[in-house]
Amino acid sequence: MADFFFTSCPGICPKMAVSMGDLQKEFLNDEDVLLISHSVMPAGDSIPVLKKYAVDKNVNYGKWKLLTGSVSEIYDLGRKYYYVEEDLGINSDISVFLHTENFVLLDKQRHIRGIYTSLNISSMATLKSDIRVLQKEK
Repeated sequence: MADFFFTSCPGICPKMAVSMGDLQKEFLNDEDVLLISHSVMPAGDSIPVLKKYAVDKNVNYGKWKLLTGSVSEIYDLGRKYYYVEEDLGINSDISVFLHTENFVLLDKQRHIRGIYTSLNISSMATLKSDIRVLQKEK
């Protein structure tokens, strides 16, 4: 599972963190499930800031990783590889802020298996169900 967030977000990101925390709790003991949150504001989300955020959100480092990097790498990853934004087909460059509530489910071969709205209870239930289906695939 992957998402894109920033720690100082006053809007959707705190709700996304609740959804990610729920996934962490649900799949905590499942070694095949890894949660990855990419910061879209690396200038503000330094390692110490991410560490504090992790403590505040009860992040279990063995299950949920908080990652940072260069803006260009993170935005390329989100837009060109995870297709995380809803405006598919629109070429957004680095000047357009990457901000979405979507979670992306990838299989072990790193193929996208679904994109889910983290703020929607039904979508999150479908995500959990889809994770369980993937677990049965070998």
